[in-house]
Formats: sequence, C-alpha cells, structure tokens
Amino acid sequence: MLLVRPQRTLSVSVTGSSCVLNCKHCSRHYIKNMADPSMMSTAASRGTKSFLISGGLGEGLYVPWGRYEDELKSLRREHEVRFNIHTGPKISVDAIESLKELADVVSFDVIGKHRTMKEVYGVDVWKDSIRTLEMLIKAEIKVIPHVTIGLEGGLMTHEFEAVSIISDLGLDCVVFLVLIPTAQTPYAHSPLPEIERVRDLFSSVEIQKILGCMVPRGHYRKELQRTAVDTGFTAIVKPVSETIKKIEAENRDDIEYVDECCAFYF
Repeated sequence: MLLVRPQRTLSVSVTGSSCVLNCKHCSRHYIKNMADPSMMSTAASRGTKSFLISGGLGEGLYVPWGRYEDELKSLRREHEVRFNIHTGPKISVDAIESLKELADVVSFDVIGKHRTMKEVYGVDVWKDSIRTLEMLIKAEIKVIPHVTIGLEGGLMTHEFEAVSIISDLGLDCVVFLVLIPTAQTPYAHSPLPEIERVRDLFSSVEIQKILGCMVPRGHYRKELQRTAVDTGFTAIVKPVSETIKKIEAENRDDIEYVDECCAFYF
C-alpha cells in the first residue's frame, strides 16, 4: 500500500489562469492556484523532484505545454527532474513525438459517456478524447488514466463506462478523483456522490486502483479513504490520520510512504 504525500511535486500551469473552456466543475478555478513556469528552476534547486505540467486548454483544445518544451528539457538536464504532463482531450502527431521524449508519464482524464462530457465541458469532444488516449497508448507512452466520480454535478453518470474503456484498452491501473463542489462554479452546491454507490464502483474494478488527491475534505474524505482501503486500493494520496491508523493496525508489510505525484509510481 502506497501512502502518498506529494509535496515534492509542483503543479504548474503553462497558461496561467487562461482556458478557452469554462467547464462546470472548474470554471478556471484550479489552474489559478498552480505555479508559473518561471518558478520551476528555483523550485528544483530547492528540492522539488518532479512537476505536473498542466494548465487550461488552448484554441485547439489541448494543453499547450509544447511552448515550454525547451525549458523543460533544460530543466531535466540540470536537475534530473521528472514530468507528469496533462495533454487535454486533443493532441497532434507532432506532440506525440515530443511526449515520447519528455514525459515520464501522461495523466489523462477519461470520461465514460459522450453526454457527460458535453454537459460538463460544454463542447463535443468525447470521440476526440478517446482517439487521443488510443494514440498515446499506441505510441507506448506511459498513461495513467483518471476518472472523476460525480463529475456531472455529483451524479454518477459515466464512471462504470470509463473504467470499461480503460480496461478494454489494456491499461492496468486507474486513479479515482471525486468532484469537489467549488465556489463560483455551476456545481458549487452539488451533492457528493453517495459512498455506497462509490463502494459498488470500487468493488467492480479489477485493475489497480489509486485514490487521488482531488477529493472532498472532511468527513467525506475519511469515509472515502476507508472505503478505498476496504476495497483493495493500491495507493491513497494525502491519507488522513484515521486512514493511516487503520492501515497500520492491519500489520501490513507492504506500507510505503512516497513524496511525489502518485502517477510516477505505476
């Protein structure tokens, strides 16, 4: 069991607070809290071991990380850091070749239904996103798929289908996130997915399961992590004290604490 505290990974937005979309679960909120690329060299010199290269989508509906490709290569030469890159739902053939050289891992959001993606993102790019995922896999780029539970306003509308897509494509793990109702977004007052329905989902998954960092806080997080432990998860990010006590009480011999983004360990 990996217990992940990713303080040695810095999240970076290559677009600042800009994104051409205004997705209902985000409304550009989360990229505002990411670091600027200009901070990466200083961070690396102070002990940061890896970077999540993310940001908003550009006009082509992809994260334009390529504009910083030279800087990322230079940073790796100087500090031997690792990169987890978000691509967005679309990608070009040229970007695939660059990713093969630069990305240690690609984190990719998988949405199980066309209707869910259109409802949340506001654009019809579901087929494009699946095609992009297939391209990444074909290019033998390490892909860690992410599934957000309750993405559509707290309702579970796509999650089982998303896991089926991931399994059918031959991927051997999935990171689960859970919608965080966020102020000043259309989903600010959405309900949280029912834990029992989440348990049903977790229990149905036969590949490795990781509980990621983007989940609601408080009592819900405690219950969610307890459910993850009970249903055989391989890793939990930002475990609360109750979760650690539960795992340690089981006298397991496979507990390992790590300090970078969970995607690097699978």
